[in-house]
Amino acid sequence: MSTPDQPTPPSGWGEAPRPPAYGQYGPGQYGSGRYGPGQPAPDGGASAQGTPRPGPAPSDPYGPSATKPGVVPLRPLSLGEIFDGAFSSVRHNPAVMLGLVAVVVAAATLLAALLAQFAVPALTGLFSEAASVDAELEYLTADAGWLAQLMAVSGALSLTLLIAQPITEGFITASVSQSVIGRKLSVGEVWAKVRPRLAVLIGWMLLRTVGLGVGLAGVFVGAVLLVSAVAVATDSVGLSVLVGLLCLVAIVVLAAWVWVRLMLVAPALVLEGSGLGRTIARAWRLTRGAYWRVFGTVLLASIIASVAGQVVAYPLSLLGLLVDGSDFGWGLILSSVVASVVASMVYLVFVSAVVALVYTDVRMRREGLDVQLAAAAERTTQQTSDGHGSPAGSPGTPPPGGSPQW
Repeated sequence: MSTPDQPTPPSGWGEAPRPPAYGQYGPGQYGSGRYGPGQPAPDGGASAQGTPRPGPAPSDPYGPSATKPGVVPLRPLSLGEIFDGAFSSVRHNPAVMLGLVAVVVAAATLLAALLAQFAVPALTGLFSEAASVDAELEYLTADAGWLAQLMAVSGALSLTLLIAQPITEGFITASVSQSVIGRKLSVGEVWAKVRPRLAVLIGWMLLRTVGLGVGLAGVFVGAVLLVSAVAVATDSVGLSVLVGLLCLVAIVVLAAWVWVRLMLVAPALVLEGSGLGRTIARAWRLTRGAYWRVFGTVLLASIIASVAGQVVAYPLSLLGLLVDGSDFGWGLILSSVVASVVASMVYLVFVSAVVALVYTDVRMRREGLDVQLAAAAERTTQQTSDGHGSPAGSPGTPPPGGSPQW
């Protein structure tokens, strides 16, 4: 019987038997167990009569369970192991982690460029009108068209990348989930696994964006009303400012709390195959008791990816200035778009890989997922040594009902 803190895993990727707690391995787990009378004990252990046998102590505190068939060891992960696993996942399957993601981002960029043309005439007229009214803005007259192109493309790119993000998260999650057990998926296998979940992934992104936006807007309006009421009641500017700052901190804390509690929805949607409502509830339960670990890991990954993306994108944006000089032109527009796309790719690939590994780590800690992972890795190794194709239930051949299996 499951408890709210440890729900029964759903079918598919999440179908795992309830294992003993770490340090209390049951019979047959990873070759270690309790040896009864007449059963030989391994070297370094104790015999059936309790006579100790000499042998070196294991160097790994997790013992024989800490196998590493793929990019991370199959046990609860440290921060460094999660980050290293994210980088290793890119090296393990660059065709998916970089190539397929680049195709999605490029398609989103092209769509943004087309959509932007609908807004260019209106923005050009707006800039021209502003230049005619204010003499200080007269310099905008000559560059109004180029500036309108830059702003329209940037705005449209933000919108299309919002749609592309859940798709890339799905591809990366599918690839990383198999890199964990040493299996390298082809582009076709990743597409076959994620395709049935694309609609729900996009729906989740839209629901999250609109829901959080409306919710935070409501909280913000409430905070403004509270500050106004305090100002009217006390006629104190200092107290009103203090209340406003406290409300701002409360809004930031609330947004961060909800962001973390919903962090694992996307990987769960891809890997467990459940409906959106059930998956949201499950992700909420999975992060219970793990808030600070999840928050710190993903926040640090986001900062690293943002800085790295800007470092890579900055030289690209300078190329436009070298081509166009101080004037607006296609060189500046193209370099700005390319720089934005490259920075987005760096962020999406690294942070999505980290989130997928955080999901795996949480489930290994709460549900003993490493047991199922080790069995899947062993099957993969056996199939490879036998010269067969993908093991039964691999992502290339999803079982009936659409629930992905290991």
